[in-house]
Amino acid sequence: MGNQLVGVAPSQIFPVEHYLTGSFESDLQYESSMGSTRFLKVARAKSDEGLVVVKVFVKHDPSLPLEQHLDKIEYIKKNLANAVNCLPFQRVLTTERACLIIREYVKHSLYDRVSTRPFLTVIEKKWITFQILCAMHQCHKQKICHGDIKLENIMITAWNWILLSDFASFKPTYLPEDNPADYSFFFDTSRRRTCYIAPERFVKSASGESKPDGPLVGDGPCYTGNLQPEMDIFSAGCALLELWTEGTAPFEFSQLLAYRRGEVELVNKHLECIEDDRLRSLLASMLSPNPRQRKSAEIYLDQERGKLFPEYFYSFLQSYLQMFSTIPIVFADEKIQRLYSDIDQIVKIVTGKDGGDEERQPEEMGPINLEKAKQLFDNDGLILITAVVTSCIRGLKFCTSKLATLEILRALAENTASEAILDRILPYILSLAQDASPRVRVCALDTLTHCLGLVRNLPRSDANIFPDYILPAIAPLATDSSIMVRVAYAKNIATLAETAVGFLEQSQFSCSSENHPPPHYESELGALHETLHQSVLSLLTDGQPIVKQMLMESGITKLCVFFGRQKANDVILSHMITFLNDKEDKSLRGSFFDCIVGVAAFVGWHCSPMLIPLLQQGLTDPEEFVIAKAIRATTLLIELGLIQKPGIIEFIAECACYLNHPNLWVRHEICGLISTSARILSALDVQCKIMPSIVNHLRSPLIQVEKPELLMDSLLAPIPRNIYDAVVKCHDINQLIEVIRERKVARSKCSEGFIPQYGEMTTQMKNVSRVKRNEK
Repeated sequence: MGNQLVGVAPSQIFPVEHYLTGSFESDLQYESSMGSTRFLKVARAKSDEGLVVVKVFVKHDPSLPLEQHLDKIEYIKKNLANAVNCLPFQRVLTTERACLIIREYVKHSLYDRVSTRPFLTVIEKKWITFQILCAMHQCHKQKICHGDIKLENIMITAWNWILLSDFASFKPTYLPEDNPADYSFFFDTSRRRTCYIAPERFVKSASGESKPDGPLVGDGPCYTGNLQPEMDIFSAGCALLELWTEGTAPFEFSQLLAYRRGEVELVNKHLECIEDDRLRSLLASMLSPNPRQRKSAEIYLDQERGKLFPEYFYSFLQSYLQMFSTIPIVFADEKIQRLYSDIDQIVKIVTGKDGGDEERQPEEMGPINLEKAKQLFDNDGLILITAVVTSCIRGLKFCTSKLATLEILRALAENTASEAILDRILPYILSLAQDASPRVRVCALDTLTHCLGLVRNLPRSDANIFPDYILPAIAPLATDSSIMVRVAYAKNIATLAETAVGFLEQSQFSCSSENHPPPHYESELGALHETLHQSVLSLLTDGQPIVKQMLMESGITKLCVFFGRQKANDVILSHMITFLNDKEDKSLRGSFFDCIVGVAAFVGWHCSPMLIPLLQQGLTDPEEFVIAKAIRATTLLIELGLIQKPGIIEFIAECACYLNHPNLWVRHEICGLISTSARILSALDVQCKIMPSIVNHLRSPLIQVEKPELLMDSLLAPIPRNIYDAVVKCHDINQLIEVIRERKVARSKCSEGFIPQYGEMTTQMKNVSRVKRNEK
């Protein structure tokens, strides 16, 4: 369109939506304006294919030769149909008022992404650089040049797939160097004042005193020459230099003209900021002021294979992710299922694990040199796969896909860096922890705990990630409406608390080692206690026994260590005691005795006075396995010195009767208890205090009871099970004892050969007596 457009001013200005409502049939529904310049107006609209970008060129002059430009757009669309890293305009609509060129809408440009958290890592920048070179190679081999490559025209998806868009076939190839208005009109649409146009595209005007060394730019059209691939190479070099220098643009208009005149230090000062020698050499070549010294994109790709760019970029990643670029977003579940089936092989290829086992790789991945894949690799290449996975999460519809996603994230976390876990994986796990499906929430909690346990190096910026982010995000799960979610929370909370303390200690050490003022450890730990206190309290008082049981079995001792001795005694132990009153759930009572040893060991000797009544209560439990656990817990507490001599003697006197219990495990635990006590107490205490309680249960007196096997072998025969059960079921034990005594007296008074005369018995007493006679 050339300079014919520069001086044209519209007679009347309309908003962009005015031009989207023409007389022609169109499926476009205006949504919002995306900017407006003197050259083009840009809007976002809805169409039958989804969201699109519409660029509107207002017809101010009916004599403009627009047909040749429309034909060029159609040519580019046709020839780049299979170019996976290019996004040409897809439709052209014309009216009497305007010309509309339309392409698919992509939310972010590379310019947006550079300044968006989480910031791009080295491997991500290499992958983007690689794709930009691929995009140029794809269009240059079709004899198509872009003409206006800059960060704003490089689209990037949520999973770092690059699309080169907005091909500028309708913009002038050459511009006058003494008239910046032409450049601003056509190319400075972002108003950033950056200039990425190749130096050879600026030429002297016809009115210049010296002879121009390039095509003349007069009053007519600027199309006095065609775009050349090396022009795109320079523009791409400027964009890549800005990418690698954290958004620092290398040139403004005046600086580029100075660079054209030979002031190469303008580029050198930017290149010096790049540490990688190969990358610096690549960009220096692309930014050469002499177009003949710039190489083609294909040559750059070949020379950096296995050097700047890992081998798997070429042999695996590009072709594999290209497959996902053709699947619509509505099929996010299909993407996840494919990744789930391939994740093991992907990890091997990207990390170089099992490098000698190349035959096990899928055929579509092709042959791959895994040794080359290790070169110039920062051990974080799985970030590229992580981005693909996390970009699908919002579009997932099926529970199975969400569960598969969590499994994939777990596998990725096991093979990636700590910072990647915290910045790239953790937010999405927490997002799935709020999912509507209880199964997904449960799996998210398990995955969260596992992945946080893999963090070995905590960045200083994440020092407060637990109290400020993780714990508040999962706190509602402690009172979740689903029992299985509360059980999962109870299972993981102790490990999460332990990990939180580890993070706090890492941050403390990091600050101290870097000459930073150490954080207030006690106050930070207190904040963690405060954050977790209510959640733990909710679990300890949960209405479902299985939740409390899981909390104890999964690491109640860890929680004691986390909260400290005083709070463990006041909060945890005091609530655990109430578990013995739950007559409905025998497993909960059994879990109490499994965990009381660890809790009491941490709380210390001052909890001893309350232990004996609790242990004695366990001896009267209706469930025999609870009785065995109570005796076992007592033995361990005696070994730890948490029960003193009077308590030991009292407890043995209470439970010695179980030496003839019909349950083998109960007899075994009692013998262990007595033997352990005998080893701790003095010989005098054993003979005077212990032996009198057990002697009536032995076939023959024992001198030493320190060996439980010997004690077991010396016991009288156990009470038959049917007699024991009949006695236990008897409602009036005192009456039963009185009847037994009366019958014993009657038998002693009866002469040999005569039948004793017993008194009258109730029906229940007669049944007990009948069981005993049958046993005899």
